[in-house]
Amino acid sequence: MTTVSDYDSAWKEALEGYFPEFMALLWPDLHARIDWREPPVFRDKELQALMRSAKRGRRHVDKLVSVRLLDGQATLLWIHVEIQAGNDPAFSYRMYTYYIRLHEKYPTEHLVSLAVLTDAPAQDQAPYLSYQEQFWDCSLRFTFPVARLEDWRPRMDELIRLAPANPFAVVMLTQLEANATRADRHRLVRKTELVKRLYLWGYQRDNVIMLFRIIDAMLALPEPLEMAFEDAVQKLEEETRMNYVTSIERVRLKREREEGKLEGRQEGKAEGFAALLSTLITRKFGVLPDWAKVKLVAADDAVLSRWAEQVLDAQSIEDVFK
Repeated sequence: MTTVSDYDSAWKEALEGYFPEFMALLWPDLHARIDWREPPVFRDKELQALMRSAKRGRRHVDKLVSVRLLDGQATLLWIHVEIQAGNDPAFSYRMYTYYIRLHEKYPTEHLVSLAVLTDAPAQDQAPYLSYQEQFWDCSLRFTFPVARLEDWRPRMDELIRLAPANPFAVVMLTQLEANATRADRHRLVRKTELVKRLYLWGYQRDNVIMLFRIIDAMLALPEPLEMAFEDAVQKLEEETRMNYVTSIERVRLKREREEGKLEGRQEGKAEGFAALLSTLITRKFGVLPDWAKVKLVAADDAVLSRWAEQVLDAQSIEDVFK
């Protein structure tokens, strides 16, 4: 059984976590005009309300971000990520209609529409798309910038060079690998290499964990290969003595709990969490003593979550249960 890649959540997390780096990599000229001393503000609730009536046939991610320019002006950036690109004749029209809706709601603010096509074939095309209408003496043309990730495939070595300073390069490398590989052993090798590079590139703990989640979501594997991947990461952590990812099981469990994917009543959830935490502790410290088993059975959900966090840096079983 193959786990389905979750591109949507991965791109949402990547854009929210690395928005300045995203802009620097794909639109450096615009990035240079933004005052990054002012944190970007994500206005997704406003965007969702505005787009509620829109038909959403294809999978894509939308972000509305407010930034401040170096000249002091406020600017709205609408970031539209097409997860399944290809040839969509309605794409340019959809970009135009969304732009109009945003312009009607925010008539005094600058508005920039940016589109990212994650798996559109690389072609000798202009870095813009447009929507045009003309009848009699009336005409209209709306043009917007487009980044096609497949255009970066010949430049993957450049992304690898940029990655230590720009974590969004890791996101792009991961999506390119997802586009090029099936859920087979070759993908297992590429996925493992990407995780290994997180340590080699010198990322700190928070970045390693976030980028690991993105890699894990984009490069899904069948269950047998997932087990091989977990063993490879476990071995990597032992070799580097850095337990940043540590608990592949814990990272995935946290994501599942946040998304409400664990089924059953709350008691059942706690039991499943306790069993997973028991496995994690056993893998790190060996046989679980009886007193620890009793604690796991008696603990509530909040306590189990705290212990799961503590197992990251614990030097002994006793440290986990403090």
